[in-house]
Amino acid sequence: MRYTATILLASSFLVSHALGQLGSIERIQEIQRGLDRGLENIHALEDEYGRLDRRMLESLDQFSVTLITNERFTEAHDILDQAIQIVRVSEGLYSPTQFPLLVRRIENYVNRGDWDSAKETMEHLDWLLKRGENTINESLIVALLDLIDIHLWGVADDLLANQSYHFRRAERLTDLASRVALFNYEAGDGRVPGIMYKKVVQLYLQSVAVEAGGATGIALRNYSNTGYAISRRDARNGLYYGGLRTLVGIRDFYLKPTTLDLEGAGLAYFYIGDWEILFGNRGAAEQAYKEGYNLLLEVGYSDEFINQYTVRPQILPLAEFHGSLEDALNATLNSSLMFGVEDNKVNFTFKQWSKKFSRTITPVNYGAKETGLEDIDYAKFSFNLFGLDQIGRWYRSRYKNNVSSPQNLELISRKIGSDIDWFELTESIKDFHFRPKFINGNPQPVTATLHYQLANQ
Repeated sequence: MRYTATILLASSFLVSHALGQLGSIERIQEIQRGLDRGLENIHALEDEYGRLDRRMLESLDQFSVTLITNERFTEAHDILDQAIQIVRVSEGLYSPTQFPLLVRRIENYVNRGDWDSAKETMEHLDWLLKRGENTINESLIVALLDLIDIHLWGVADDLLANQSYHFRRAERLTDLASRVALFNYEAGDGRVPGIMYKKVVQLYLQSVAVEAGGATGIALRNYSNTGYAISRRDARNGLYYGGLRTLVGIRDFYLKPTTLDLEGAGLAYFYIGDWEILFGNRGAAEQAYKEGYNLLLEVGYSDEFINQYTVRPQILPLAEFHGSLEDALNATLNSSLMFGVEDNKVNFTFKQWSKKFSRTITPVNYGAKETGLEDIDYAKFSFNLFGLDQIGRWYRSRYKNNVSSPQNLELISRKIGSDIDWFELTESIKDFHFRPKFINGNPQPVTATLHYQLANQ
């Protein structure tokens, strides 16, 4: 009887497995039929209008997206090449209409794993975007921001030897995008601080690379073609002051008499406090948070409403800047980095940007795939956060002073199939920084768990 039941169970499994395979085959065949119909439509338009006719552009643009979505990168390259040729023939070699098509071509190269071809096109687009003859408008800003994000994608995905190249290019393009945005947008437009803040995140990522050492750290410390490099401490100090200047610039953006916005300035102070935490400046962080809290009170917000936002500690640095309390609160409630707050207990989830950057947030969505908490290797830890407490420890013969970092770290569970250096992993987590929980402007202790997901690359 037991033998019969086992046979029936195995047969049921085989049948369901076979049906699942048939379903997958049918889906693949249906996708292929759709792509074939799209290609037939392209050929029909070519027969009617000609291969380089302007009326082909919209269909080519849409079909390239469909091909990329279905990971047909080689076919997508040919379609994009045709679309770019049409723009250049009909509008000229420097037409801004080609900007989004070039961005998509670069993305397509990277999806194929061809960073060499991607960088070649990135250099060309970089040159096009910096031409003085360009019209200053939204399309130029969008193209600049897209290229910045691809460079940050390259920091994590391209060869280690190219990390500093991508960092430098992203920083310069962000400075340009900020100037263009200030020129293009009306006074007080909240999109400007968001673009400026991208540089703050980049400078922090550079500081992590400098602190870690290695080829990227040395390259970021170089100050001449002769190979001379400044010290690690001086490099980090330079990055600290560069980020602080940018954040003060964001604050001052909101404090202009003609477009005074105390709410935006108050939130800018919170981000200044975050920056001081990241660089171990406890007193300056405390002062900045107080300034921000007092400005929000001055605007007219109640303690209770402000507490709805500040009651939630957050992993630093925050990926985006928000200049209104409502936007900041909504972003916190919807954040994938935190999935539960109860009394003085909070649960965080964190996914490595890449194995090259084990303790930094993902600054861009490129290359990220949606996965469940249990779908990839992870380690789950518990720890305490004691407000703005300062913690000192020795690591690799260097003494580190961390502010608002995990204490009493303990491993709860893990699912890791590959060999990893547990000492390095736990030391990385001890280097995490958090904006503390605040009640009525005063930092509070919390207990927390961290579901730490390992990157695939």
